[in-house]
Amino acid sequence: MSKTELEDKLRRIRRTTFFVVTLSLFMVMTGQPSAGALGNETDIEATPTKAHVVDEDHPVLKIGDTVPADLIPQSRAFQNSELGWDTLTDRAPTGRSVGATYEAQLDDYVDGGPARSESSTEWDPINDCRGALNGSTGRLQLDRFTTCFVTKQAFYWRDGSGKVVGTTSYVQTTAGKTPPDRREAFYEVNLGYFEIDGYYRDMPFPVVGDTKGFNSGGQSNPPCDIINSSNNPKTLQDWRTNGAAVASIAFYQDKSLGFGRDFESHCSISTVTAPGAIDYRDAVTYVRFDSASYLEGSSGGVFMWADPVMTYSTASPNHGEVAWHILTAFRNPKVTTPYVVDKKVPGEVGSWPPLTRLFEDWDSAASAQRQKNITAKNRACSFIRPAEATGLDCDEFPFGSTWEGPAGGGDYSVRYLNSSQNRSAGGTLGVWYRMDRILHRDQFWVRIR
Repeated sequence: MSKTELEDKLRRIRRTTFFVVTLSLFMVMTGQPSAGALGNETDIEATPTKAHVVDEDHPVLKIGDTVPADLIPQSRAFQNSELGWDTLTDRAPTGRSVGATYEAQLDDYVDGGPARSESSTEWDPINDCRGALNGSTGRLQLDRFTTCFVTKQAFYWRDGSGKVVGTTSYVQTTAGKTPPDRREAFYEVNLGYFEIDGYYRDMPFPVVGDTKGFNSGGQSNPPCDIINSSNNPKTLQDWRTNGAAVASIAFYQDKSLGFGRDFESHCSISTVTAPGAIDYRDAVTYVRFDSASYLEGSSGGVFMWADPVMTYSTASPNHGEVAWHILTAFRNPKVTTPYVVDKKVPGEVGSWPPLTRLFEDWDSAASAQRQKNITAKNRACSFIRPAEATGLDCDEFPFGSTWEGPAGGGDYSVRYLNSSQNRSAGGTLGVWYRMDRILHRDQFWVRIR
């Protein structure tokens, strides 16, 4: 997609996602100001501080308080970069570093996969993200393609003596989305719920995107390309006047700049707000684009902040017996086949190690490993085959489509169970691999409910 086409897309998103009059009325009814006067600007000399996240440990300062030294700008230093802000050097999911996961429900994945919106125009990004977080602050990975950030922030006006003469606080909501079949990610950002106390004046207050690339082990890609919509609000008063205002930011990278067989591109991305030209970073995450031939569509992108978890239910009519088998392997491995002293079956969410996808057509080593999994499974199953095996299949866990499968050692389980459920679960797992863009050697966990 060309830069001009992406700019047109951003304009369409702005037109169709937010109906300004309706949303402004809604926000007034729910407490968000949809307009504001310029405030109480006076002749006193005041300069803005850095912004900070407002939480229990960092409340909004009061008029007359002394501005802390760490909020006094010495340079355009970036703040609040929880994952760091350097060129990426790790291709593994980042969720384990912050304990974050997203869950996929196996029953949702039928052929064709779960419903995914074609673009950001088919959901209400800002209000849906606020709703998903129940109106509180925080961050949430809804799935591999949708992420939400809501933070309350504040900055201050200080006089020559370093005292607070004015406070400005607001809520930043950032909704991230990757559309299917394109190497793109979109951020839509709203600054709202302003609270003004004391001194105030209008000033430039843009919200733009920023990005870093990847470089490790001889593989690299440059920073992603960015388009900040020309229609984005540009001043503090722009945001205050229109409670439904949104800044649209697009991140993308051409396939030709990716590396490896899957043409991977890894970028850390963020927003940067700049009250008074003092930059503040927020909504930091990690996006990966690929053009893997064995996944759904020709290309796609995922947010990598949260690690994937596939969830099975023991109550499911489609795979309940498979779920019970996996649960037994996790919780009571000593009763499973084959018997191994101190057996510990991998892959349960919250434990280590995870499972690692094995795409058997990747190369000869992958094909050989897949066949070894099949051989090891069949050998173990032969010792427990029931006399009447009609309608039964021998199920294995960890899955034969992982590097931790039966050929990986004795820490696995086999069990005969309903063939329909076994085949349904196996087929649906394959759909999940494709739809959620689980690449060869991507890691994931399993949860049983």
